[in-house]
Amino acid sequence: MHSMSDSRGKLTPLMQQYWEVKDQHPDKILMFRMGDFFEMFHDDAKTAAPILDIALTARNKKSSDDTPMCGMPHFSIATPISKLLAAGYKVAICDQVEDPKLAKGLVKRAVTRILSPGMVFDPETLDQLETNYMCSYDSQSVAFLEATTGEVFYYVVYGPEERQKLFNLLNPVEIVVSSREKSQIMKTQGIEGLCVTVYDVEFHELNQSWSFYSDAPESVQRLVSYAHYMQGEEVLSVLQKLERRTLQSFMELSPTAVQHLELFKSYRGDKKGTLLQTVNKTKSAIGARLLKRWMQFPLMDQSEIEKRQEQVAYWMKDPLRLKEMRTAFSGMGDVERRLSKVLGPQSLVRDLVSLCHSLQAGLAVTPFCSEVESSSVEAVTQVVEKIQSTLVDELPSNEKNGGYIAKGLFAQLDEYIELSEKGQNLLKDLEERERRATGITTLKVKYNNVFGYFLEVTKAQSDKVPSHYVRKQTLTNAERFLTDELKVLEEKLLSADAKRVQLEQRIFQDLKKSVQTVSVDILNLSRKWAELDVLSSFSWLAIERKYRRPEFNSSGVLDLQLSRHPVVEADSIETFVPNSLSLKKGECLLLTGPNMAGKSTLMRQVAVIVILAQMGCFVPVESAQLPIYDQVFTRIGATDFLSEGLSTFMVEMKETAEMLDRATDRSLIVLDEVGRGTSTYDGMSLAQAILEYLIEKVGATSLFATHYHELTQMDYRYPQVKNAHMSIRETGDKMRDLVFLYTLKEGPANKSYGIHVAQLAGLPKKVIRRAEVLLENLESFQSTSSDQLSLLQIPVEDLELKGPESKDSIEVQDHPLVSQIESVTLQSLTPLDALNLIADWQKQLL
Repeated sequence: MHSMSDSRGKLTPLMQQYWEVKDQHPDKILMFRMGDFFEMFHDDAKTAAPILDIALTARNKKSSDDTPMCGMPHFSIATPISKLLAAGYKVAICDQVEDPKLAKGLVKRAVTRILSPGMVFDPETLDQLETNYMCSYDSQSVAFLEATTGEVFYYVVYGPEERQKLFNLLNPVEIVVSSREKSQIMKTQGIEGLCVTVYDVEFHELNQSWSFYSDAPESVQRLVSYAHYMQGEEVLSVLQKLERRTLQSFMELSPTAVQHLELFKSYRGDKKGTLLQTVNKTKSAIGARLLKRWMQFPLMDQSEIEKRQEQVAYWMKDPLRLKEMRTAFSGMGDVERRLSKVLGPQSLVRDLVSLCHSLQAGLAVTPFCSEVESSSVEAVTQVVEKIQSTLVDELPSNEKNGGYIAKGLFAQLDEYIELSEKGQNLLKDLEERERRATGITTLKVKYNNVFGYFLEVTKAQSDKVPSHYVRKQTLTNAERFLTDELKVLEEKLLSADAKRVQLEQRIFQDLKKSVQTVSVDILNLSRKWAELDVLSSFSWLAIERKYRRPEFNSSGVLDLQLSRHPVVEADSIETFVPNSLSLKKGECLLLTGPNMAGKSTLMRQVAVIVILAQMGCFVPVESAQLPIYDQVFTRIGATDFLSEGLSTFMVEMKETAEMLDRATDRSLIVLDEVGRGTSTYDGMSLAQAILEYLIEKVGATSLFATHYHELTQMDYRYPQVKNAHMSIRETGDKMRDLVFLYTLKEGPANKSYGIHVAQLAGLPKKVIRRAEVLLENLESFQSTSSDQLSLLQIPVEDLELKGPESKDSIEVQDHPLVSQIESVTLQSLTPLDALNLIADWQKQLL
């Protein structure tokens, strides 16, 4: 933080004004308006320049005051601000609050807006599919507020673990805490890089219009109070009805399940190839955001799920009407964020027009909605009609000069418009009269920002200028003059233009107030529109990809016939091989088979089908019977958390521990190769113990993939264990080639085929053959001895003797045919010669 007391020499009046403002906002990047630019100075400039990818320069390069600075034009600050906010910084906008032309001395400046990652400058700079939550919490609740959409809700939580899960799932961009909570929140996992704001203003300081939040939890009150502090009363008009939510109403997805199943982000870190991107057939931004929320929080109430299913089935029966409705949705845009922008201080007339288009599209689909308040429809319709009748069909390119209000509605405005439009003719008439009266044929009426209107005469004819002309300026080739008549006319014209602009601005503000009066109706309707968009997108998805309606049961049976993985199927050029499986409650599908055979894909597809089903979506199966699951846990793959000092194996064990601790007999568990990160016997022992615990203590339905073939014998002890494998076919010389069939078969696999897979992956032949020899010796040793054999105990010579024939040994000798083949000149051979050579080579090999 800098202050005016810093010893940097004498400050100019402008920089003194800058520091007076900056000292009031030390924790924010200050954007300081200077003429047509917003400038940043000192540390703010050093911070902002690399983020914005703009040049860092100095205010006075040749003097001792080499103040670092950077800036951008005042009309293009939206994107730079969004970048600074996305980087976790707060921004204060210090604008000129008086006309520089009228200023006496230094132009007055003041902070007009304070922005933070959760309180953005322009909602349209955000990703339409992403929410922009602010978050606060107390001992019993976690609250979220989305200022750009008006969403405000809180969860009742029972401990820091549930709070952490909400942070992980909803990804707030800013956390607002009291000063007493700051040290605690900084220890929370996953908030690195987030903006943490300390805010202690009491809620009761707000006016009475906020009284309906007085009974809300402290977390909600702090958020609403903070939003009011940042943006004033305008925030109230875009806030939706406060919702109370409980985690117990929804299926819980563990953070690892969200990651491993690639619900929202792929392993590459982008959205391509995710479940959300694959099933997202919505047509509006509000629909896309709601779809994501449904995926984050699948339902557990069977009746609510079936209500959604009924709507999906209903629209599937009438594809033509469905297509008509989806076409109407296409023009909706982001109605929530457009409303937020219109009600904000920086809104333009074109923003109002964009909102109007969104509302028109929404009203067009309203007849398709169920349970819509007719009063809301009527109120919004009236405002849309008012906007349409008040504004011109084509907006002017520059709104600053007016011209966007239609004629014939306001008598006073029509007067100003007529005078403004006739002004050019009046100026032409004056010019003609003066030419005739003076005989100066080159006389012209001109205008600039310094003198306003004036008469310009060339030097060659300046001797004809009459005495009542008042000289204003002398140029090299011309003289400029004023007359009393021109002054009077100028005053009328400029006054008419200014009054026209002022009146049009007042009319525009009145239109904004009209929108504000129906903002609650718009938000209520937008919720209906979003829900219809999602449900109709499910219908379209089911028709397009042949998804079927899943049925739910209370017996706990999971039965999927000819199921497919929605993402793999959508992205694959080849036809996806479907699979069927059936598990009773508490049973475990123990999967064996080689890598690349499709075990992980099968397990993932079961999990994502369950999630889609409890969202109310149809699923990629021929038929599906399943229970309502309370949680989905996965342990698939491995990601090192080296920055936290955790190895792959430690991460695996921690995630498995949480799973065993939290899972119930109503959970679905997916485990892939547990124990592979340690020694063989350690890993196998852990895998068996974990499987036993799942069966005996947890009782959850599970899918358990392993390369420990010894575990397949557990079905003798536990009837809940169902052995299955992904089938392959061995072909070629000595059955060395594998064909993956991707088909689920009953019973365990007979071997792992790891060396075959390594061969497919392109490992050197020497490595493959050496591995085959080692494997053969190990297997023969284990069949005759109970002692453990070390690979290092087998001499290379012994391995070669015990291995395959000499041509497959470690040291491969070149066949005499190799030199013959290398010496052949193909271009000189006739087809008959080539056939004869091949026949001769065959004889030598046989």
